[in-house]
Amino acid sequence: MTSLSSVTRGNILAYGGLATPLAMIGYPIAIWLIPFYSEVVGIPLYIVANILLIARFTDVITDPILGQLGDSTRTPIGRRKPWIILGVPLMMLAIYKLFIPGTEVSIAYFVIWMMLMYLGSTIIGIPYGAWGAEISPDYHQRSRVVGGREGWTLIGLLISALIPLAIEVSGQGISFSDSIKRMLAAIFIFQDFSTSGKMTDILASMGLGIVILLPIFAGLALWKVPDPMPKVEKKIPLVQGLKYAAENPLLIRILLIIFLVIAGESFRNTLSLWFVRDVIGIETVGASYARYFIAGLIGIPFWLWLGKTLGKHKAFCITLVGTGTVSFLCFFLERGDFNQFHALFLIKGFCFGGLQFLPASMLADVVDLDSLKTGGRRAGTFFALNGMIAKVSAMIAVWAAAILVAFSGFVPGTENTDSAMLALRVYYCLGCAAFFVPALFLTWFYPLTKEKHKELRAQLESQNAETEVTSAD
Repeated sequence: MTSLSSVTRGNILAYGGLATPLAMIGYPIAIWLIPFYSEVVGIPLYIVANILLIARFTDVITDPILGQLGDSTRTPIGRRKPWIILGVPLMMLAIYKLFIPGTEVSIAYFVIWMMLMYLGSTIIGIPYGAWGAEISPDYHQRSRVVGGREGWTLIGLLISALIPLAIEVSGQGISFSDSIKRMLAAIFIFQDFSTSGKMTDILASMGLGIVILLPIFAGLALWKVPDPMPKVEKKIPLVQGLKYAAENPLLIRILLIIFLVIAGESFRNTLSLWFVRDVIGIETVGASYARYFIAGLIGIPFWLWLGKTLGKHKAFCITLVGTGTVSFLCFFLERGDFNQFHALFLIKGFCFGGLQFLPASMLADVVDLDSLKTGGRRAGTFFALNGMIAKVSAMIAVWAAAILVAFSGFVPGTENTDSAMLALRVYYCLGCAAFFVPALFLTWFYPLTKEKHKELRAQLESQNAETEVTSAD
């Protein structure tokens, strides 16, 4: 296992960089893809929701299998890197097809490429998450690794927000310098513009950005970051490993927390574009998200400090309270309340920085508990379970949000009734509370504190030393 001293800032930066294009994939899928295929392509909203549900369901099968395969892989370059090499070209092709679909798009076309995109995401994402847990065994160093990754994640999200903003503020007869001035005015002095950009152009530009950046950042990570192989390892079959996981109450707890939080965020994100544009009346949606992700990036050092001071689980509780409070207060906003919305959205963005990386860092600590009990090194399996739970959670929440507003009479891109707009407001502002309240309870009483983890690491190092001696004999 890589020692603490060998994890340099360069390692953390190179590892985290791959999160940038991966985040650029997640943002448009959450915010823009459903409106594009429902408003521009013309597939009814409830059908789009059902397609996403079907496409995501395949991950329930592929995630644990790929996690187990990743843990069992042995190559000269490591056990995580080969899978990332395999997943990058598949992801690039699927993103191109989804984001730049051309004129003839059938429902079958959407289903096939969504499934392939999710498969590519699984092939890259599971070993990438496990890789981060294995770079260092230290409680706080893991927070640095994951925090660095989430910093790059927010940079990717910021790029994905700037792309639609650039298209929104540009137009015929507007020079490049004027477009830059408009972008800065939209971000920093909250100036709203009558948009001229098309959703087709926005999605195509995002797709090209991802296709260009994904192989570059993947190449840097593969080149610069070690992929440590465990010195001592006990091989555990998939079925037996899942049985061990099911008997680990702390794993069940953190996965349930992740399920609830991602469900709450995904439920709201599905409706976010329509709330910002149709309820509040903000035209330059990209500017709102650019500020949001800048605030999240600024917030990461604070959440790292707070996690080190109070413990990760208590710091995470504060992010949940902040996020939930902002969502509740948004319910009282009316059309034209731009300044109030911007202020609340900045607070939400600041909390988003902690909401992103703290649960992943907590999960990495749980891997050590499993290693002590089973003797295995199964970060891939654990992050596969995490990926599966996260995807199932997002799948259900996205489907539920889209179906609920659709059956409340909301039709994207049209003039909606007062009752449909009220339903959109209620679901966007209050829906996440159903998920965040139980998550807050489970997190506040989380037992694996930094003190407990220190004791756990000492026991694990002692166990490893005894096993090495036995193997030598």
